[in-house]
Amino acid sequence: MASRTSSPKVDALIIGGGIIGLAIAYYLGKRNFCNVELIERESELTVHASGHNAGGLSGIHVSQRRELWPLIGESQKLYRELSESSGFEFDFARRGTIVPGTANEETEFEETARKYGDENEGIQLRFLNKQELQRKEPYISTDRFSCALYYPLDAQGNSKKLGECLAKSCLQKGMKITTASGVTGFEISRGRVVKVLTSDGRTLTPDVVVVAAGPWSREVSAALGVELPVSPVKGHLISVDTGGLKLVNSFISGSMYYVLQNSASAVVIGGGEDSSGFDTQIDPVRIDEAWADAISMVPKLDVMKESVVSSTACLRPHASDGLPILGKSKRLDNVFFASGHFRNGFGLAPVTGKLISQLIVDGTSEIDLSAFSPDRFLSNS
Repeated sequence: MASRTSSPKVDALIIGGGIIGLAIAYYLGKRNFCNVELIERESELTVHASGHNAGGLSGIHVSQRRELWPLIGESQKLYRELSESSGFEFDFARRGTIVPGTANEETEFEETARKYGDENEGIQLRFLNKQELQRKEPYISTDRFSCALYYPLDAQGNSKKLGECLAKSCLQKGMKITTASGVTGFEISRGRVVKVLTSDGRTLTPDVVVVAAGPWSREVSAALGVELPVSPVKGHLISVDTGGLKLVNSFISGSMYYVLQNSASAVVIGGGEDSSGFDTQIDPVRIDEAWADAISMVPKLDVMKESVVSSTACLRPHASDGLPILGKSKRLDNVFFASGHFRNGFGLAPVTGKLISQLIVDGTSEIDLSAFSPDRFLSNS
C-alpha cells in the first residue's frame, strides 16, 4: 500500500472530470476562486458521455420538463457567450432542431406552434407543413412524416473540444487537474468533509467538495452518507461517412433515436435508453434498432450502412425522478452536488457551472434550485 502524503489545502475539490465538473471549475475561475483541484478517475478528461455524444444543444422545447426551462434558457445565453470568447473553438453552430410528425399529429403540432410561436415563455418554434419540411430537409421521409415542429435557435457543438477549452482555461488560472486518481474515502466531522483520501495516496483538505461524478455520483454520495438515486443509462452512437453529402441540415429528433450531421462528411445516429449498469459493451440489437429507425426517418441512410466509421456506447447519469441534482444537502455543510443531467449534460453544463459556482462563492444562485435539491430524495427531508 502506498504511503499517504498530505496535500496543500484547497478551497474546492471537484470530483469528476466530465463536462459538468470542468464547467464548475471554469466558472469558479471566472470569479477568481482558483485554489481548486479537479480529480478524475480515468486517465483523461471527458472519457464517457461528456466526450461521446452528438453535440446537440437544445433550447427550450415544449416536451421538456418545465422545471428545466429557466436552466435551458440561461444555458443558451451562456453558450453564445462561450462561442464568442477567445480560445473557445468548439464547433458551435446554430442549425436548429426538427421534430418530425405524422399526419395524425398535424393538428396537435399546429396548435403547439400557435401557442408558443411568438417566443411565449422563451420558446421559439415554427410549424412546418409537408412542403416546408421537404424544403428544409430534402432527404427526410415524406412517407412517414407530413409536418414538423422547428426550433430555429437550437445549436450544435463539440463537447470534447469544449472540455479541452475549459480545462485549458482552468490550468491558466492556476487550478490543478489530476487524472487517473479516484476518491477512496472521506473523513467527516460535525457535518463537514474535513479530509478526502485518494487512490494516488494523497490526503486532501478541502473547504468545499463538489460531487460531479456522472453515473458514479451514487457511489461517491453514498460514501458521504447522502446516497443519491443516480443510475447509468446506456445510449448508442453510430458515426457514418456520408462522402461529403449534406444529408441533414438540422438535428432530426425522433421519439427514441436521432440523426445529426456533425461535420461536412459525417452523420451521427444515436439514442436509446438501456438500464444495464456500468456495461459499455455495444449491443448489436440496439445498433440494428437505431439503424432501422434512422432509415425510416432519412431513407438515404440505407445505402450508407457500409460507411460506418465507428460505433460506441456511453453511460448517461439519470436521477430517479428525471431532474438534475444541483445544490447542497442539509446533511453536509460543505458538499455540493451536480449530477443526474441524463441527456442534458452538454446542454446544461454552462448554467450548472455558473449556478454551482454562485452557491459556493455567494451562498445563493440567481436561479432558484429548490426543485433540484439533493434533499428531495431524503425520506425525512
